[in-house]
Amino acid sequence: MRHPTYCAFALLTALVAPLAGQNLASERVSERILSTIARSSSLEPSLRTLCDEIGPRLPGTPGMKRAVEWSVDAFRKAGADSVRTEAFEIPASWQEGDTRIEVTYPIRFSVRGAASAWTPPTRRGGLRAEVLDGGTGAEGFIRRLGSRAKGKIVLVRSDIVRTFLDLGNEQRDTTIALREAASVGAAAVLFMSTRPHGLLYRHVNIVDGRLDVMPTALIAREEAQRVIRLLESNETVRMHIRLPNKTGGPFKDRNVVADVLGRETPDELVIVGAHLDSWDLGTGCLDNGANVVLLLETARALASARQRPRRTVRFILFSGEELGLLGSRAYAQTHRDELDSVSAVVVHDMGTGNIKGYSLGGRRDIQTGLMQAMEPVAGRGANAHSFDAFFGSDHFDFLLQGVPTLIAIQDTTDFVPVYHSSADTFDKVSLYGLRRQTGTAAVTIYNLADSPEPLGKRLTRREIEELLDETDLDKQMKFLGLWEEWAQGLRGRRQPE
Repeated sequence: MRHPTYCAFALLTALVAPLAGQNLASERVSERILSTIARSSSLEPSLRTLCDEIGPRLPGTPGMKRAVEWSVDAFRKAGADSVRTEAFEIPASWQEGDTRIEVTYPIRFSVRGAASAWTPPTRRGGLRAEVLDGGTGAEGFIRRLGSRAKGKIVLVRSDIVRTFLDLGNEQRDTTIALREAASVGAAAVLFMSTRPHGLLYRHVNIVDGRLDVMPTALIAREEAQRVIRLLESNETVRMHIRLPNKTGGPFKDRNVVADVLGRETPDELVIVGAHLDSWDLGTGCLDNGANVVLLLETARALASARQRPRRTVRFILFSGEELGLLGSRAYAQTHRDELDSVSAVVVHDMGTGNIKGYSLGGRRDIQTGLMQAMEPVAGRGANAHSFDAFFGSDHFDFLLQGVPTLIAIQDTTDFVPVYHSSADTFDKVSLYGLRRQTGTAAVTIYNLADSPEPLGKRLTRREIEELLDETDLDKQMKFLGLWEEWAQGLRGRRQPE
């Protein structure tokens, strides 16, 4: 009979040895992935092509069509086992016309401006009207203007945006201002740029891909302040606004879907997403061309790995993200009956700043699995994970389907100042940062796909409802007008039949 201590030691060895071997294999594959990405000669040329040669990628435009075709070819050259596109419908088409804005009284001067995306055009000949001070757009201010605002142009002030939180506050106040301006019968709304030095950018004010309720535009900060000083001097100010935006009916756009097949369970998936579309004032390099290239380089590294991960990694370049996550919503809806096989959805959407960690969408149950997957890159400091849940990127509809979602939390110091603006161009990209974050992401993705166990379970409808309440995501959805779709079962996981 063997000694009990020896038996216990033998049992412990039998349990630990496979785990140690597995960790060693993971470390070796991770090292090769990092080396592959560090030596890749395609990263910079891919980004240059996307930003400088293809350029802006507004849904429904020739630029977006070229970007889709280029992406299909790029994934094939990267070694993906299959590549396809999936069409979905966007409710309305839009392009900016020859925007002209000027003050006509008490003095005349031109104002630099850009039409807000998916806003209707002004009538033929433009709009001539008095300007009223709309304050900061904070709740109640424009509504208190009452009948005075009917037929007028309302100018909304702003603070300079410096942080990602500031961006969220800007978009919240914009939504409130527009709703109140519509309620008092204003003819148009002008927003002061939150960036100095005449920098213009473009946001969309509604999130369903349809045209907005009234003409709106962004105007240069310095010229908006000049108008406000005139108003504060008790001057009557009149403006002439011409927004000949080109609008049309529904049209089809496409997501790009590429698979690197798993070696053991190819029907199980880890989905990795980034949006391909961009606004059209710049060339969409930080938002989100850099992360398009991150997906391409990750696909290349995984496809060439000596040992593929257990599960299939599906790379998706979504369109229509800037209009309200339309492409990812369409994918999640079309494939909702297949989502039980998805172990995780990982999204990258914040430029080239260092990855600090991932937002887990309120899912504390997936933290341990994520940390294990990231162990080979733990020294890079990407361990400041968050349990926040929010609307803002292509993970959202997968979260509503109960799938574990991760969205990269990045240093946004260089991202925020040029967000959606004419300055979002190739020269703002840190190629070192992009290569570093691609390595971190690729190792994480490989190990999530190679883990013996899925990252987490798919939540039931009831569990999702509890998560929405715990994270206050339900309040965000109600503010954005998305709650009724969820409540009626038109969006997100359906009630069991």
